[in-house]
Amino acid sequence: MRILVLGGCGAMGTEVTRDLARTSAFEEIVIADANLERAQALAEELGGGRVRSQKIDAADENLLTGQFRGFSVVANCTPYHFGMAASRAAIQARVSYLDLGGLFNTPRQLQLDEAARQAGVTLCLGCGATPGVTNLMVRRAADQMDRVEEVFIAFASFRSIAPSAGLLDTVLDEFSPGSQRFFWQEGQFVEVPLFSGTRRVRFAEPAGELEVYYVPHSETHTLPRFLGKGVRRVEVRGTWRPEIMQALRVFADYGLTGTQSVAVQGRAISSREFVRSHILQYAAQVGGDGEWAFLLHVEVHGWREGSRIRCEYRTSHPPRAEWGTSATARVTGVPASIGAQKLAQAEVSRTGVLAPEACFEPLPFFAELARRGILVHEQTE
Repeated sequence: MRILVLGGCGAMGTEVTRDLARTSAFEEIVIADANLERAQALAEELGGGRVRSQKIDAADENLLTGQFRGFSVVANCTPYHFGMAASRAAIQARVSYLDLGGLFNTPRQLQLDEAARQAGVTLCLGCGATPGVTNLMVRRAADQMDRVEEVFIAFASFRSIAPSAGLLDTVLDEFSPGSQRFFWQEGQFVEVPLFSGTRRVRFAEPAGELEVYYVPHSETHTLPRFLGKGVRRVEVRGTWRPEIMQALRVFADYGLTGTQSVAVQGRAISSREFVRSHILQYAAQVGGDGEWAFLLHVEVHGWREGSRIRCEYRTSHPPRAEWGTSATARVTGVPASIGAQKLAQAEVSRTGVLAPEACFEPLPFFAELARRGILVHEQTE
């Protein structure tokens, strides 16, 4: 068994690679990244003789196809901009694949289903935290119901606004006036405005009760497709620390996260690129105090034997004293490692373009998370 971790030394990919090195039976783990020096450093740190590095251009689909061949699984941990090229390359190389989710890629990736099935490979989209673990929470609830009516997914990100450039891009995309956000209801995607759908959700500590807002996430595309059981509505919301949400509102009000340019001393500068560069420069000083956590909450309403049933799920994980500032990366990267190992071990029988809820059994997956300190708490009424 051999695995290639694309972007395997980035913010998310490092935790995927670390967990694979600690827990997997792969004979070879290849960290493929544009930054060869950083990939080599991580490979040397993990050691063991089976972790190696190689330079790769994730934007070159033909190159990816050639480099993917011969591996059991490709785990794509790059930002979503490279998701389509990597997905097509995996199909051409006839190698199973998973990624961490793609915001805007998912509908286009799902169109590759027939090609993936003809190639005899499985592409698992969004096997991180959300999407990923949230999908499996919903699947767990659905397994206990005769009919599913409503799905409410939420996440709380307690951290600096920019632990990495890719994570900052995700925040700015999710709360940019130019991004589309929506929920799914009875076969339709209902578009909603920025900072809408306010709902108060109680997460595990240290987040507690917070306001969450609609964000564009791929669960709205995959759960109705793969869950069945008559699901009528799927909503995804998210939030960051309150002070970061306040800043994002100001950015949006002043057009600082849009695509327009402004003239500064005779030069045209993208307002978003200025904000992005400025935040990255001062990221360590913004929103980094206190506990760091990345927490999930899922609520599913449905029917069982003629009675209403509500299933609620929360995650928890070790505090900053144990995990440092790695919560977002671990809660995202560890599920990808688990999923990749299950793909390589042929635990997924279906081929095509799928999502975690169609690939994995929830309870064994949750047990693997618990081994790494990520706990899923269930309450059913």
